[in-house]
Amino acid sequence: MNKTQKLKKIILSRYGSISEFSKIVDIPTTTLRSALDKDIGGMAVDRVIKICDILNIDVKTFKPIEDISSNMIHNQENLLFENFNKLNNLGKNEAIKRVEELTYISKYSSFVTRDCHSYLAPIAAHDDNLSEEELKLMNEVINKKLKQPK
Repeated sequence: MNKTQKLKKIILSRYGSISEFSKIVDIPTTTLRSALDKDIGGMAVDRVIKICDILNIDVKTFKPIEDISSNMIHNQENLLFENFNKLNNLGKNEAIKRVEELTYISKYSSFVTRDCHSYLAPIAAHDDNLSEEELKLMNEVINKKLKQPK
């Protein structure tokens, strides 16, 4: 089995059809079908690399890359990429904004900065109708929160 046949077999086994995979990889179906019917060697290198990246296969051998941790991350990226490609331009712009917003919330981000404050952890409170004891308790809670390292 040559590389083109191997690639076609991988795509069909994972995605069921060439047209479904073409949406995910963002290559026109006719272009992808033509390359897989003739010879993948005639396709632009950047497209072959993109296909291999999405399929998590080695670009030289078309054999699976067997790194479990990167495979899990790769699958998550594929899912994100698949859903992203289903959106129109307006939806894609909105998705980019929302993902960026998530990076500012420490609960969701791997990269926490000193200036990062989560909106989920407010430190202000109103003292309307609080007893002296409740007011003292609230002030202690607020002061404790303010003294925590950011």
